[in-house]
Amino acid sequence: MRLKLFLVVLLFFLLATVTPVIASNLSNSVIQAQGNTRQLTNNAANLYQSERYQEAVEVWKQAISSFAAQKDSLNQAMALSNLSLAHQKLGQWELAKKAIANSLALLKNQSQSQEEQKILAQTLDIHGNLQREMGQAADALSTWQAATKIYQQIDPERADQSKINQAQAMQDLGLYSRACKTLLEIVNTIIKADNCQDISLISLEELTNKLQAVATKTPTLTQIVGLRSLGELLRSIAQPERSLIFLETSLELAQKLNSPAEVAATHLSIGNTAQTLSETERVRRKRESNQEKALTAYDEVIRLTSSSTLRQQAQLNQLTLLLKLQDFDRAAQLWRSLFPQMSSLTPSHTGVYQQLNFAQSLIKLMGESVGAHSSAPVLESRKSAENPQLPTFEQIEQLLIQATAQATTLGDKRAQAYALGYRGELHELAGKQNLSPAEQYTRQALSIASNFETPDISYQLFWQLGRIHRANGNIPEAIAAYTKAYDALQSLRSDLVAINPEVQFSFRESVEPVYRQLVELDLEYASSLEKTGKPKDGTKYLTQARNAIESLQLAELNNFFREACVEANPQQIDRIDPKAAVIYPIIFPDRLEVLLSLPNRDPSLHTQKIPPTQLASTIESVQRSLIEPQSVVQEFLPQYQQLYDWLIQPLETELAKSQVKTLVFVLDGDLRNIPMAILRDRRSNKYLIEKYALGLTPGLQLLDPKPIADVEPKALAAGISKIRPNFAPHQGFEPLNNVQVELAQIQKLGLAAQEFLNEQFTSNQIKQAISDFRFPIVHLATHAQFSSVADDTFILAWDNRINVKQLGNLLQDNPIGREPIELLVLSACETASGDKRATLGLAGVAVRAGARSTLATLWAVQDESTAKFMGEFYRQIEQTRKTKVGSRAEAMRQAQLSLLQDKRYSHPHFWSPFVLVGNWQ
Repeated sequence: MRLKLFLVVLLFFLLATVTPVIASNLSNSVIQAQGNTRQLTNNAANLYQSERYQEAVEVWKQAISSFAAQKDSLNQAMALSNLSLAHQKLGQWELAKKAIANSLALLKNQSQSQEEQKILAQTLDIHGNLQREMGQAADALSTWQAATKIYQQIDPERADQSKINQAQAMQDLGLYSRACKTLLEIVNTIIKADNCQDISLISLEELTNKLQAVATKTPTLTQIVGLRSLGELLRSIAQPERSLIFLETSLELAQKLNSPAEVAATHLSIGNTAQTLSETERVRRKRESNQEKALTAYDEVIRLTSSSTLRQQAQLNQLTLLLKLQDFDRAAQLWRSLFPQMSSLTPSHTGVYQQLNFAQSLIKLMGESVGAHSSAPVLESRKSAENPQLPTFEQIEQLLIQATAQATTLGDKRAQAYALGYRGELHELAGKQNLSPAEQYTRQALSIASNFETPDISYQLFWQLGRIHRANGNIPEAIAAYTKAYDALQSLRSDLVAINPEVQFSFRESVEPVYRQLVELDLEYASSLEKTGKPKDGTKYLTQARNAIESLQLAELNNFFREACVEANPQQIDRIDPKAAVIYPIIFPDRLEVLLSLPNRDPSLHTQKIPPTQLASTIESVQRSLIEPQSVVQEFLPQYQQLYDWLIQPLETELAKSQVKTLVFVLDGDLRNIPMAILRDRRSNKYLIEKYALGLTPGLQLLDPKPIADVEPKALAAGISKIRPNFAPHQGFEPLNNVQVELAQIQKLGLAAQEFLNEQFTSNQIKQAISDFRFPIVHLATHAQFSSVADDTFILAWDNRINVKQLGNLLQDNPIGREPIELLVLSACETASGDKRATLGLAGVAVRAGARSTLATLWAVQDESTAKFMGEFYRQIEQTRKTKVGSRAEAMRQAQLSLLQDKRYSHPHFWSPFVLVGNWQ
C-alpha cells in the first residue's frame, strides 16, 4: 500500500505567516505603560522560535492575563492566537481550539480599524493552520480565503502569502489545477500562463531565460515562496525539469535575501525534484548525478535548519532514496536515529504522516528482504536478529499503533485508514501465520475508507486484500478483491495523476502490478476451469483479462502525459472489422500467454512455457539484428522463427478458420520494441507481413474507426532536409537528403494541399495552417524521437524541437466541428537509446495528435528507402480510395513488400520498422 508522502515544503512559510508578533502590534501607549507586558510577549516569541513550546505557553498565559487586566482586548486576542499556535506545536488540540475560539470571540467585538483588521487576518492565518494540522483541509481553505479577503484591502503582499497557504490546502484536497492557478496569480509577472499545462508548452530554454531575468531583481519573501510552491507543484504533476528551474531560481533569491529558513526549505524541494528526476532518467551517469544532488540537498536542509520538523522531513526523504539505492548500511544508520524521534511526535497532521511515511519506509525495508508484493505467495519474514539492518516487527507495529491513535484523536479518517492498512501489510509480510490479522486490519481500513470518497486508498486496500486471499489459496475471493481494486482504479482514472503530489508513489510499483496480477489470476483460473471441463465458465475471466490489459495500456498513457487525456470507448472487434483478429501477448516471468480475440467468438488462450530469460534474450537478439543493415539475416532467422512459433503458430488453426486478413497486436513489455512484421513462418519461409496486413493499437477502446477509402486525400506535408549549423535543437541529427523527393512524390499524386520545407517548417506555420484548413492527412518528414518520458518525445522542426504535448496542441488546433486527422505520418523516427519503454512515446504521439491512425518507424531508416516506401504507400492509399477496396494496413503492407522485393532494400532493416498505430482500416 502506498501512502501520501508528506513532503513539507510550505510548512515554514505557513508558520512564518503566523509566527508570534505581538510586540509589533502593541499600541505605543500600551508599550510605554506596560514594559513588563512587552517583555513577556518578546520572551514568549523567543521561546517559541527556540521550540521551547511548553515554556512559551506559560509566558503567553501571563501575557494574556496582563492584557485582560489592562482591558486591552485587541492584544489579548493576539496573545490568545499565539497561545493557540504554541498548543498546536505540542499537539494539545483542544486547548489550541479553545484559545483560537476565544481570540476570534474577542475580535468580533472590535471596531474595524486597519490595525484590528490586520490582527483578525493574522488570527485567521493561525486558525487555518490549526484546521490543516487537524486534517480539516476544506475548513482551512475557507479560513485562509477569509484571511486573504481582508489582506487584499490592507496588505497586498500578505494577501499573496495567504494565497500560498490556500494553494497548499487545495493540494491537500486534490485540487491541483486550482492550486496551480492560485500560485500563477502570484508569479504571473514572471511567466504568462493560465495553468500548469501551459507551462509544459514553454521550452526549457525559454523558461530558464525568463526566470534568470527574475533572479537579477531584489527578492521578496512572497516571490521566493511562490516560486518554490509552484516548482513543487510542477514536480507533483510530472514536470520535474521545469520544477527544478523554478526551484533553483527560488534558491538563488533566498540566498540573496540571506534567509537560512527559506534556503533550507527550498533545498528540501530541490532534493525531492532531483529524486524524481533520477527515477525517470535512463542515462546512468545522469541518474546517479540526480541521486547525489538529492542527497546533498537533504544534507543542506539538515545543516541549515533550526526546525526539527523540517530536519526530520529531510531525513525521511533521504531514507526513502537510500532504500531505492539499496544502500542498506546508511539506511539502517538513518532509521535508527529517526526511530526515537518518530516515536515521540505529538499528534498533528504533519506528525502522523511523518510517522506513516517512516513506517512505510521500514515496511519497504522489510519487504526488500521477503520479496514483497510478488505475484507468488509472500515469503516467510527473516527475523531481525538475522539481519541487524532490519527493524523488528514489534517496532514497526508499535509505531503504527501510535499513528492510528493520533489519527483517531485528530479525527483524520484518511490517516486512520492508511495506518490500519499498513498494519495489514506488515502482517502480510510476516508470513502465513499472520494472514488472519492481516485480513482483519485491511478490512478495518476498508470500512473506514468506505465512509468517504477515497478510491486512491481503496484500490490499494482491495489489492492488499486480494494478495492475502491469494496467499491463503482462495483464488475466487482473490479475484473478487482484485476486481474491486481494478474498478476503483477505473473510477480514479481521471485523478490517477493526482496521487503523486504527496505520495511515495510509482506507477510501475503501485498501479501496474494491480492490473497484471488480476490478469494473471484471471488467466490461471480460466485455465483451471477449462481443465475441469468448464471452458464456458472461464470465458468471463478471459474477457476480464483482455479488458484489464487494455485498461493498463490506457493507464500507462495517462501516466505518460501526467494528465487524464485518454478516454475509453469500449469496442468489440466484430463491431470494428469482421476480417481482423486482435492478439494480446502477455508476458509473465515463467511463461507467455497469448490471448486471441476473433469476431463473433469467445476469446481463446494459448500458453507457452518459456524460461524467464529466453524471451527477453530472443527479443534483444532480434532487435540488434534489425538496427544495422550490415547484419546477416540468415544468422537471425532462427530467432524470427522462434517468435513466430511462440506468438502465431498456436493460433494458426483458428486464424485460418476465421479467414481474417489483418492481425492487430496489443503488445506487452519488450515485444513493443520489435515489429511484428519480422516474425517468420519456418514452414512457408514467409514473414508475417507476407501473410497478413498488420496493425498496432494500445487497445480497441481507443479506436474511432473510419475506412481510409472514405477519406478525402488532402495532406499537409512538411519536412527538413538539412540541419541548421550551431543550433542546439538540431545537434546530433543528420541531414535527410531525400525529404524533397519524398514530398515531391506526395505532390505528384496530387495529395499535398500545402507544403512546408526547411525554413518554412516552424511550429507557428504549422499551427496557422492547421487553424485555416482541414487536412485529413499530415505528413512530417523530419527526425522524431520516441521516449517513455513525454518531454523527450518530440519531432524536429526548423525553429525547435516540438514535444509530444506541443505537437498535440498544434495538430488539434482545429475549429469546432472539424473532423480529426485521419492519418499522421512520421517518416524519420527512432526510439530513444537505452529506453526499453520508448514505444510508449509512439503510442503517446498517436493519441495526443488526435489522429485516427499514425504511421511511424521504430528506428531511423535510410531516407532513400523511406522515400520509396512513402511513394508506394500513398499510391496504395489513392488506389484504395478509387476502388473502395483496401485499408491503411494493407497499403502499408504493399509498401513494405515493395521494399522486401527490391534487392537493395530486402534486408529487414529497411522494410520492417514501419508500424501503423490506431485505426488500421
